[in-house]
Amino acid sequence: MLRVTPLAKDFCAEIGGVDFNAPLNRSVVIDLRDALDTYSVLVIRDQPMDDDQQVVFSKYFGRPEVGKGANPAAGSPFSRQSNLDIKTGEIIQANDRRMLYQKGNMLWHMDSSFKVDSSLCSILTAREVPPEGGNTEFASTRFAYESLSKLQRTAIAELEVEHDIRRSRELTGYIYEPETAKNFIVARHKLVRTNPSTGRKSLLIGVHACGIVGWSNEKSRELLDDLLARAEQSVFSHQWRNNDIVIWDNQAVVHRATPYDASRYRRLMQRTTISLDGIWPSLS
Repeated sequence: MLRVTPLAKDFCAEIGGVDFNAPLNRSVVIDLRDALDTYSVLVIRDQPMDDDQQVVFSKYFGRPEVGKGANPAAGSPFSRQSNLDIKTGEIIQANDRRMLYQKGNMLWHMDSSFKVDSSLCSILTAREVPPEGGNTEFASTRFAYESLSKLQRTAIAELEVEHDIRRSRELTGYIYEPETAKNFIVARHKLVRTNPSTGRKSLLIGVHACGIVGWSNEKSRELLDDLLARAEQSVFSHQWRNNDIVIWDNQAVVHRATPYDASRYRRLMQRTTISLDGIWPSLS
């Protein structure tokens, strides 16, 4: 039986009681999805997964995306978060362009909000973690929405936001190669999202959100910065251990990486990102 232990009120929970590498029955999958709808971030401890096992597990939530960007795992179902060379396994030098790219992960963001179809959720597995540093922090955009007054909620109800990873990566000094940049567009999404299972609303914000459609840059930044500051009132910081799995709702939380000594310690994380194809996939 799935065991759900809340880590904060209505936000983040530790999940146990099940071998997630074994085939999951319908009731466990439903309970797991319900827990994600309720808590937005799920932490699973001591469940080692290889790539094949992670893909199988990910499909309980939907269709894993295949990346086309600058991540070393582009072209596969994975986004690799690591300071290790994908071919040699050796630590990458700090001045390497691949490490500059990863600095963008240290800004609050939602995975794939810069795509036409923003993602449903992400699943990150810890294969090798440093002994200190490298936490991942989460903040609730559902709580941010719920902190607004009725008048404020009405004012933003129909707003659309433009998301562009090319512009957000520039904030850390990373410029895409022209051929890679062609893989991206400026995506437009409704600012306010509604969870189809619970009816609760959240906000699609974060560093990729570069402007409100029809608004000036100054006015856009004022609103987007205020909404992000509201989300930051509910931060949960996850300290990784080897063989952890963390699942988070990309419609309801922003997240960011935190620093670690990447020149001294090895780190390898594998992320699958589930496409937003609508409601949960059907179960046979």
